[in-house]
Amino acid sequence: MWALTLKKEELLSKINVFVDGSWLFKVCKAGSALAKGTASPTYPFPFDFSGFVSALVDHVKAETGNDQVSSGKLVLCTSIFDLPDDFNDWPTKIPEVLPDKVELTKRVVHAKETFSQKAKDAGFSDEAEFHVKMKPWIMSALDNDSYQEKQVDTTLVALLVKSAFDSPDDYHAVVSGDADMLPALRVAYPDYTKNVLVVTTHPDELDSDHKHSSYSYLDYKCDIDPFYFQLNLERVMEGNHKYRCHECGKLFTTINQIPGSSLPRCRAHRS
Repeated sequence: MWALTLKKEELLSKINVFVDGSWLFKVCKAGSALAKGTASPTYPFPFDFSGFVSALVDHVKAETGNDQVSSGKLVLCTSIFDLPDDFNDWPTKIPEVLPDKVELTKRVVHAKETFSQKAKDAGFSDEAEFHVKMKPWIMSALDNDSYQEKQVDTTLVALLVKSAFDSPDDYHAVVSGDADMLPALRVAYPDYTKNVLVVTTHPDELDSDHKHSSYSYLDYKCDIDPFYFQLNLERVMEGNHKYRCHECGKLFTTINQIPGSSLPRCRAHRS
C-alpha cells in the first residue's frame, strides 16, 4: 500500500541512456571541447562511461528530487568501419588514396573500436553498433568532411522514442550534439518535455560548430535541465586521482595521490 502514497515523480526510477557514439567520440578527440578542459588538450579526453552514468543519475536526482533513480537501459549508437584485407595495398591500386591516409584511417578505426569497447565494459549495449565496409568513395568523403552517418541518428531517435513509449514512467537521456533529431522526437513523442533530458556540450564553449547545436537545444524546454559535459569533467574523466591545477585551473590526473600539504599543479606548472 505504501507505493500508492508515492508522488508520480517518485515512481520514475530508471534513466535510460542513448548515446550518439560517433559524436561523443569526436568531442573526446585531441583538441576537442572536452580535451580543452584538461591540462593535456593535445591528447584525447579519457572518457569514463561508468563515471558518466553515475553523474547522470545524480543529475536527475538533483533535478527531480527523486532519490529512487537508478540506471536503466544503456545504448551506444555508433558506426565502425570494417577495413578490407587489402587495405594496405589501396595506395598502389587507387591513385587518390595516399599511404598516410591509410595509416590515419587505421589509427582512427582502432581508436573507435577501443572507445566502443569501453562503453560495452561499462554496461552499454552494442545493439546499435553498425559496421560499415570501407569503400574508396568513403575515403574521399571523409577527406572533404561530407560523409554522414544518418543510420546512427535515425536509430538513436527510434530507440529513444520506443523506450519512452514502452517505459513512460522512466527518464530518457539523449546524448548528442545534433539538435536536428529533436524535431523528430517532438513529433513522435509530444510528451518529451516531461521525462526526456539532453546531454551535450555547453553552449558557451568556444567551438562555434558545437555552440550552434548547443544553443539549438535550448529551444526545447524540458522539465529537466540539460547535463553539460564541461560542468561535469571530473565525473566523466578516467583516473583515480583527479585535480584542478592551482595555476591554470585545468583538470589533470596523477598515478599517485598528491599530499594534502602540496598544492595541485599540472605538469606544465610543477617547475
